[in-house]
Amino acid sequence: MKKDYTLLSLDPMYSPLHEHIADIVAKKKYAVTSCRSKRIYLPTFKMTLATSLINSVKAPVDEGLLNKITSLSTYHHAYAKKVEGRRLTASELNYMAKFYLGLKEFITTKGVNLVVLHNDTRWYHAIAVMLCKELEIQYLVTEQGLIRPNTTVIDNQGVNATANVGLLDKEVASSAPFRVKHGHDSRKSKAFFCLFLSLFFIEKKLASKGILSYMHNGYSIRKYLRRTLNIRYKQNFDDVEVNTKSVLLLLQLESDSQFLMYSSFFSNQDLIDKVEHFCTINNLNLLIKKHPLDDSGYQIKPSSNLVSGSVKQLAKEVKLVISINSSAIITVLSTATPLYIIGDSSYKYKNIATHSSISDISLLEKQDIALRKEYLNKLKKNYLVYGAGYSYKSELLENKLNQLLV
Repeated sequence: MKKDYTLLSLDPMYSPLHEHIADIVAKKKYAVTSCRSKRIYLPTFKMTLATSLINSVKAPVDEGLLNKITSLSTYHHAYAKKVEGRRLTASELNYMAKFYLGLKEFITTKGVNLVVLHNDTRWYHAIAVMLCKELEIQYLVTEQGLIRPNTTVIDNQGVNATANVGLLDKEVASSAPFRVKHGHDSRKSKAFFCLFLSLFFIEKKLASKGILSYMHNGYSIRKYLRRTLNIRYKQNFDDVEVNTKSVLLLLQLESDSQFLMYSSFFSNQDLIDKVEHFCTINNLNLLIKKHPLDDSGYQIKPSSNLVSGSVKQLAKEVKLVISINSSAIITVLSTATPLYIIGDSSYKYKNIATHSSISDISLLEKQDIALRKEYLNKLKKNYLVYGAGYSYKSELLENKLNQLLV
């Protein structure tokens, strides 16, 4: 594959994936990042801080651009609306608009013709995608894979609800298998992430003006320590009867972008209340499986139960499964149990699941297990990249890039 691209990376995954992509396709490598500490994942890129682009814009922002920023779909917009109960302020919109102008100038001046970014829901990444579309520049979005822990998503449209589902039918050249030795959850990946957290902590103390505002994550060391403890000492619930009179509800974190951006719900409690009402009407009992990192308490009816254990085993035994867009959906698709997705998602492939409101769920509808097997096979073969963390195979990445870049 020729190195024809002047590549710009925005914030990368917590891995050297963007470095590997650049090694395959880039003749020049630039990075615009939210903080200096991200440099550990982009060591060979010429780096510029996003804040320096914002500070370089001296002219006033016109109303047309502010309206465009207002209408963007981003995590920050959704968080402000659903969690904080407000609209973005004039100051926030002006700040984001200046990033748009600064990034546009950077892209045109440097002759960038390929942009790579991790997770398109971050406001500064959503602006980059908007610019790529306006300037007709190719871009790639990366994310952890749907089949975890050893796969990765690289998409030329978006991830999750904005994914390019058409890639499922676009074949990728095969390659000899390899072992993912240092995946996302490996000691090596965790060690580098701890280094990043430490550097970011120092950066906040000594050079906070260089850190981008309104980020999706404050990178609090305390938060990650608490998360580790939650995983290590996660709560198990008493065994309950699971049968074909049961509905399994898979919860997500209320702060998750899938929950905030791609559903109509404002809280998990709101979701539980509505599903409980559906179950009462249809003489069904509700089983609720919380996200592993969810330490919230919920008010549930006596006929409902919190459950732990294998999602696959639970899904096999219940009448149907309901989820907004949980990563556990992939596990459910390996069963024959009807699945109802009550948010926007990337699982709009033939009849493998039904996207529905809670009130429109049908107890009579059947979904095709053969199509599910077809979907999962295409997902592994044509969509996901096998590799994660600090373990990627160049041949597999090159094959994927040949599929994505035209």
